[in-house]
Amino acid sequence: MTSATLSHGPLLWSGEHWILYLRLLGAEVDSGQLSLYNATYSPAGQGTVAYIDIPGSAGLTAVCTDNPDLADFITATMIRGSNNPFDRDLPQWGATFSRAGRIDRNPSWTVQSEHHTLTATWGQLENPLVGPPTINPHIVFTVLIFATAGQMQLDGMAVPGHPYPRDAWSKSLGQARSSCCFALAETMVADDR
Repeated sequence: MTSATLSHGPLLWSGEHWILYLRLLGAEVDSGQLSLYNATYSPAGQGTVAYIDIPGSAGLTAVCTDNPDLADFITATMIRGSNNPFDRDLPQWGATFSRAGRIDRNPSWTVQSEHHTLTATWGQLENPLVGPPTINPHIVFTVLIFATAGQMQLDGMAVPGHPYPRDAWSKSLGQARSSCCFALAETMVADDR
């Protein structure tokens, strides 16, 4: 491997990033949003952080985590100042996380807090995209898998809506792609300048 193929800068994070945004047909705003980070490497250690926004009186808007230091790290490095929908003050709750299903067919996550249970499932998976490009220039590697189907259940009730084409992907992939996707082995380096 030559130095031209190596990424420079200290390793900042490596792990998985799971995204599931739902929207009702014809709507301008999402009916449910989940952005879940499962860290295998970070300065704050390992763990999982889920940013959740399901509006409404029976909804849930919070950061759920099994590692509060990791939640602070993810918020500081990936959320703040990034035009991210979770770039705002949110309550933080302790939670446990479990994964089920087959990673190549129908993976799902369950987030269990003292107050709520959220289950999210990704389906109808497309072929993985391996390596850059990504939206964030500091992400130097990823295995990105888009899904055309996805669903969330909050406390046993289905969150209405479906995945939709998201323009945020146009910058790095040349076209809108699904709002339902996950990145495995996402690896980010810090700016070494």
